[in-house]
Amino acid sequence: MGVERTVLWSDEAMENVDMIKAFILQRWTEREVSAFLDLLYGFEELVKRFPNGYERSRNYTGCRRAVIHANVSVVYRVTGSQIEVVTVYDNRSAKSQ
Repeated sequence: MGVERTVLWSDEAMENVDMIKAFILQRWTEREVSAFLDLLYGFEELVKRFPNGYERSRNYTGCRRAVIHANVSVVYRVTGSQIEVVTVYDNRSAKSQ
């Protein structure tokens, strides 16, 4: 059986998730927030199985970048059996360049 990996979320990543949820709620409904959270859950499950499956980040040394939606990326690093989500951001922002 493979390595059991855990996903840890940094404070910055959690704050950004909260900001994205608030942004979604300002414009849409809880249904869209739920869909966003489903994307994050799907990312977690996939990255546990394939930790190196996403491209290397050009902006965050030693990290990988997963585009989970056209507008949202997750930056993470793999250390042994731990996956640390460093940040989550809107792809239309300056960070994505």
